[in-house]
Amino acid sequence: MKKTWLIMTTEIRTTLGRKSFLLLGFGFPVLLAIIALAFMIANRDGGGTVVEVEPQGFIEEGYVDPAGLIHSLPENVPDGWLVPFADEAAAQRALEAGEIQGYYLISPDYLESGDVQYVTESFDPLSGSIRMQPMEWVLLYNLSGGDVSMAAALWQPLNVEMHSLAPPRTEEGYEDNWFVEVLPTFMTVILYMVILIAAQTLTAAVGEEKKNRVMEILLSSVTPTQFIGGKILALGFLGLLMFAAYVGVMWMVVTFGGQPLGIPLDYELPTGLLIWATLFAVLGYAMYGSLTAGLGALAPDVKDTRSTSILLISPLIVAYMLNVVVVAVPNGVVAVFLSLFPLSSPVSMISRMTVIDVPAWQLILAAALQLAMALAIVRLVARLFRAQVMLSGAAPTPGRYLRVLFGRE
Repeated sequence: MKKTWLIMTTEIRTTLGRKSFLLLGFGFPVLLAIIALAFMIANRDGGGTVVEVEPQGFIEEGYVDPAGLIHSLPENVPDGWLVPFADEAAAQRALEAGEIQGYYLISPDYLESGDVQYVTESFDPLSGSIRMQPMEWVLLYNLSGGDVSMAAALWQPLNVEMHSLAPPRTEEGYEDNWFVEVLPTFMTVILYMVILIAAQTLTAAVGEEKKNRVMEILLSSVTPTQFIGGKILALGFLGLLMFAAYVGVMWMVVTFGGQPLGIPLDYELPTGLLIWATLFAVLGYAMYGSLTAGLGALAPDVKDTRSTSILLISPLIVAYMLNVVVVAVPNGVVAVFLSLFPLSSPVSMISRMTVIDVPAWQLILAAALQLAMALAIVRLVARLFRAQVMLSGAAPTPGRYLRVLFGRE
């Protein structure tokens, strides 16, 4: 166990030192988080404590206040913008003389009616020259006794944070929500990427050690099971970190997205789904990681593994391509078969779980079949590692790979 642990920790440090792995494994979820944050900021209703007043072109305007409501102007109102007039006649003369662009006529019963008129000589609806917000800010400032904080509170009186006492609705209550609709695809892509990135990284690591003849030295000190076990555990741990990063992005979107991203306030990520997805991600990686690690040990160069590796991961590719069928008919024969067949169930079962309540016996059976398949593959690959140092440097073919895997070469 000590040797397995040593191989595992060494592989983790080595893999984390590869920039390509960091970019593929963690760069993409970080990018998704930044994009989601940008959307949240762009769509969130903003509101500061002080209203910015920027009259267009700084053209003077006037006001007539028969009720005597305006006693002073806020500090953020530019000097000379708002000119007081004793009565409407004086304001009209200034307007005709071109001294002001227009004037606000505050109703004497403003406190009851809230009426304000804006008078100008010509009005162009496309110019956008009439804006009532600055005058509204001035009135609120004065009505609050010159208290900027109170005026800001009156300007934007509510900052509502909603909490629901009702239990979270099931997915059936969110059929029209975009997040619920893309969740099956998103979960499928996450599992697909986590399993394949970790498995391909393991293939590259084993292939590099074989090419440098480091593997022969290691196998003289550790058993093949300890060697492959340490490698699988290392990339499995890093795969879990990748999966956690993606789940963290989803949690952030659901928790903080809310209204800005159009997600229901009481929606929560299904805990059971995340637990099963984590388990299936680990088991799926154990199967495909072991298969591709054996391929890396057999090949003289990692470049020679591409055609054969596609054949090995083809069940996962088929499951990904048929995800639309699984989601559309989750209880159909194709969906049930793909979700129970060990090499496709890591992806297909989770896709089914996002749209229906999968029977517990199917989940347990799928996990048990994956575990049995993973243990069998690890044992077969360990046998391959015993023989690989005696093999020639010929490029691997699917047939040769299977013969070596089952001890026939």
